[in-house]
Amino acid sequence: MFRTGLLVKFGIVRITSSCSLVQTSVKWCSTSANLFLKQTDSKTDEHLSSEPAWVKTPLDKQIFSASDAKSLLMSVEHQNFDGRCAINVVNILSRWVSEGKFTVSDFQKLDSKAKLEENLLKGEFSVGIFGTLQALKGLLLLGFKPNSKVVESLENEILWLLRKITLGQHLLVMDYYSQMQESARHQQVIKEVVSNVQRRWVEIVEAKDFVSLFKHAAHFNPKFIEKMEDVLVELVQGFSQEDQTKILVILGATQRRSTPLLRALSYHLNKRSDKLSVRLAADILFALHRLSFHDHLLMERICNDLVTQLTPEVKSSTIGSLLTSLGQLKYRHEGCLDAVCDWVNHNWTKVRYQDVLSLTLCLAALDFLPSCWEPLWEKMSVLLRQKRVSSDLSKFIQLDLAWSLAVLNHLDLETGQSVLNDEFMGELLGSIPANNRGVQMKLNQVWAVAILKKWDLSRLKTALPFTFNTPATANQKPTLNQAVVSALSNFIPSGKYLREGGQTRLGIEIDAECIINDKGVPFPLADYDDGKELPANSARVAVIVLNYKDLCKGKSFSTGAQALRERLLTQSGYRVVTVKHTEFDPRDKLVKKVQYLEQLVKNALSTTRM
Repeated sequence: MFRTGLLVKFGIVRITSSCSLVQTSVKWCSTSANLFLKQTDSKTDEHLSSEPAWVKTPLDKQIFSASDAKSLLMSVEHQNFDGRCAINVVNILSRWVSEGKFTVSDFQKLDSKAKLEENLLKGEFSVGIFGTLQALKGLLLLGFKPNSKVVESLENEILWLLRKITLGQHLLVMDYYSQMQESARHQQVIKEVVSNVQRRWVEIVEAKDFVSLFKHAAHFNPKFIEKMEDVLVELVQGFSQEDQTKILVILGATQRRSTPLLRALSYHLNKRSDKLSVRLAADILFALHRLSFHDHLLMERICNDLVTQLTPEVKSSTIGSLLTSLGQLKYRHEGCLDAVCDWVNHNWTKVRYQDVLSLTLCLAALDFLPSCWEPLWEKMSVLLRQKRVSSDLSKFIQLDLAWSLAVLNHLDLETGQSVLNDEFMGELLGSIPANNRGVQMKLNQVWAVAILKKWDLSRLKTALPFTFNTPATANQKPTLNQAVVSALSNFIPSGKYLREGGQTRLGIEIDAECIINDKGVPFPLADYDDGKELPANSARVAVIVLNYKDLCKGKSFSTGAQALRERLLTQSGYRVVTVKHTEFDPRDKLVKKVQYLEQLVKNALSTTRM
């Protein structure tokens, strides 16, 4: 694409709170990228070997050797004290503030503060872009306002340096300024950086530069960002596996869903013969969830790679991240899930509580029990009971945990009562928007489990189950649901014999309901709504339509929410008919759809005689 001549590659060094120009350890580093520490020869004094590169004169040595603010500020009176020296003094003072050895109020009381400011206003710093950025950060840490003249003096130096620094360094300036409080000069610097980057875009060739660019995409023209995404599609093949992952992660973090770029990234990640590390796999799965980009080939490749790489050296936090992403993606790779659970079981002593929670929620979301479930659950149940009393989990997590245990068929009385009480539900429902269907659905299902287990809920005053309003018009319903109900009505008359939508007495949602005998003869629903005994050889049938979101990816199994719904309906006396979107095509001929549904109903009814 439009690229001629030599493309030069540049690097970025981030300036963070832990990074200071005043170093005490010895490093080798490029002078154009960072200030480094000199390593002297064996004949040099041991003290001098720890001096940084900026110590070149006796005055510099005096500044570096100062042990307190008083001795440090004595250097301000020296006749050779200039802007470069002032920068080094600011860096040392700000480092002391960060370390707690010095306070901003102490700095404000210093007699030499005015002289220091005077030298900073003169300019002539000669420390490059990195040193200037570090000093600017130091001034703000020492209590200077973003619109003060001293700060503006350094920002003027940055504006001047923007004329001659690399494009990678421009993006470093953007990274730094994104952490600053806005001011008029701040906006001017950002505007200049954006203008230069958009003008010199052909110099952006490294992955880290694209990462910085996408991180600050809001500052740039959307058309320019789209153009850079197109450029990246051609370049991504040459990036390392780790760089490709970093780009995917920043796209996920910024919610940039460029389909051609995502396809290119997933293709090249999947194409590589070398296995993805556990850390990269966790990052990719997280990004895929954030982007709602469900590339089945890539997810399967990741899970296959993970199975053989879950060694004891893997961190528990990485396992927790993997489990969270797999649960949120609803990706059911049984080999990977078995391997992860086996890792947790064999490395239990270093597994964190929050990762056990992630495991519980993940298994529930996928309605999956691993092959090592019995010994694993023995350990999990003990830890969950121990933490239940002392835990400071949010109400949402407490509900998710109770609901997950219900899905896994391990909800106990104490956990159930911890969420099925007026105080808990009052605090939970009071902290969310009214009629939060997801929360109310989980409370309904936990309550239904408690009712079916005949637990004592006499102290509960909150009216349960919650009822949900059905759509006002038929055209608001998903096409698949409409097609299923329409086909059912061809052998079970709608209205009197076939009820569309609604909830059971336990609050469980169904898409259609009927009462029918083993010969296919339906009965009027209204005649049996009061609990009257059903006719011989007949049963209540609940129809559940499972759309894309209701099935796990990787395996066409119901998600945990749907599996629990089916189980609760069965335990309530219903015969459940599940219609999967993968098996029922609304575009098929009517005869085929009716025959398929008739067979499902017959199969469900046959279970009554088993």
